[in-house]
Amino acid sequence: MEKSGITRRIDELGRIVIPKEIRKNLKINSSDELEIKIINGNLVLSKMESLETDRVITNLVFAINKETKKNILITSKDNIIDGKINDRNIHDLSLSDYALKTINKRQSVSGFKDNVNLFNKEEELSYVIEPLIINGDLVGSIILYSEENIESKDKEIIAFCKRFLENYLE
Repeated sequence: MEKSGITRRIDELGRIVIPKEIRKNLKINSSDELEIKIINGNLVLSKMESLETDRVITNLVFAINKETKKNILITSKDNIIDGKINDRNIHDLSLSDYALKTINKRQSVSGFKDNVNLFNKEEELSYVIEPLIINGDLVGSIILYSEENIESKDKEIIAFCKRFLENYLE
């Protein structure tokens, strides 16, 4: 097991502060949930992801891609969970700082033939980013993008899928 060289005391209520450097490195925010386990006599904390790949999300991604003929990603607050992309493997992609900041603003954003950096590479894309908010908490997003124009029909499909996922995950 890796040691960081940092020690903390447990207070009288059983609380411990996770150092800021570790929270930043692991992308743990103040509203995130942590799973607490005991493994081989060690206390293990794991960041919980509200969105996980499951059959419903995988089928939804496939259906959106088939209907729109556009690239689609379902993300957590900071990772790609599932997607359908014609020319790339989603596991080779990571969201750019721009995409992460946009998701964290909790607002729908779209661009048409903009030079945008969604994956740490600037490209000319049309895109829609819809945040997924459950019980007031940001849990992720739906990103639809293409080198072709995003049509109003595509935006309606994404809005419908946003409502579906928020209800499904609630």
